[in-house]
Amino acid sequence: MKKKGHKILLENFLALLREEEKISRVLDAGSGRTSVSALAEYFPGADITALVYPGDQRKISKIKEVGEFLILEQDLCVGLAGSYDLVAAHLLLGEAAKFGHSMDELLEGLLSVQCRYLVIIDYLEDPRVSREKIEEVCTAKGFVVQYSGCIANDEPQSWVDFTGCHNFGYLFRRGISG
Repeated sequence: MKKKGHKILLENFLALLREEEKISRVLDAGSGRTSVSALAEYFPGADITALVYPGDQRKISKIKEVGEFLILEQDLCVGLAGSYDLVAAHLLLGEAAKFGHSMDELLEGLLSVQCRYLVIIDYLEDPRVSREKIEEVCTAKGFVVQYSGCIANDEPQSWVDFTGCHNFGYLFRRGISG
């Protein structure tokens, strides 16, 4: 089975962080099987919180298949208390409309979470997601791009409104003043 671009990006960013930083508190925003598994593998012993939209049983059941994690059912757009070393938003922004939000609203909610590092990964072809807007808003909020990438998928994945041929991603660090 071929690895998907989004998983390659996620693992590359997590490997870089594991080498450079002590990561002990992690928020997996919009958590799912792929992201929570990778976070647990790269940061064993870390306190990982899986954040899911209230009642999203498709995600909750998949997370429970992976292991024991704190599952927090909350709408990210209404704010979230706490502080984390790392917040991962793996294929999250493209799902904003599924829960009654725009990408902009979900991105603002994501950036309101206190963290040192932020990983954002999504599909380049998703018409609901703007790579340029993500970079612009994150920079304006005091996040600095540490690494970025774009990878073509060996096997594109199709949805009703787009076919995901490429994944893009960022590893941001909150600036000193942020």
